[in-house]
Amino acid sequence: MGTAVLVIGIGNTLRRDDGAGWFFAKALADQLQRAGVSVHLLLQQQLTPELAIDAAELAPDQIVFVDASLDVQEATLTEVTPSHAAPVLDHRLDAAALVTLMRRLYGVRAKSWLVQTPALDLGHGEGLSEKAQEGLRAAPAVAASLLGGS
Repeated sequence: MGTAVLVIGIGNTLRRDDGAGWFFAKALADQLQRAGVSVHLLLQQQLTPELAIDAAELAPDQIVFVDASLDVQEATLTEVTPSHAAPVLDHRLDAAALVTLMRRLYGVRAKSWLVQTPALDLGHGEGLSEKAQEGLRAAPAVAASLLGGS
C-alpha cells in the first residue's frame, strides 16, 4: 500500500444504518494510521464532483470509498476502476464515475477501492442495527487487506 490514503466515508448518521459508512470509514482510518499509513478522512453525505479537487490536492496513493449497502451481508472490498464512458455530472455520483472524473480532469491515478458495509434500516433516526454493527467489526480485516493488497 502507498504512503498516503484518502478515505471517504459516505452516509448520513440521521438515517440509521446509512451512518455505518461514516463509522466504518473512521475505524478503517484509525486502523491504517496505527499501521503507519498517512490517512486523510473525509465524511460526506454523498459523492460530489468537488471531491475530485480534494483528491487532486491531496495526491493520495490510494482512495477508499466506504458506504453502507442493503445489498451486502458482510463488509466487502472491491477495486473501483474508471469508466470508459463519460461520467454523468450530477449532484450524486457513484465511486466509478468520481474516479473517472478525478483521472480525466485532474490526473489522479490513485488505486481506488469501494468498501460496502451491511445495512438493514435506512429510516430516520440514530443508531445502528445489529447487522450494521457486525459489519463495523470487519474494519481491521479490511485494513489488513488494503495493507497487503498492493
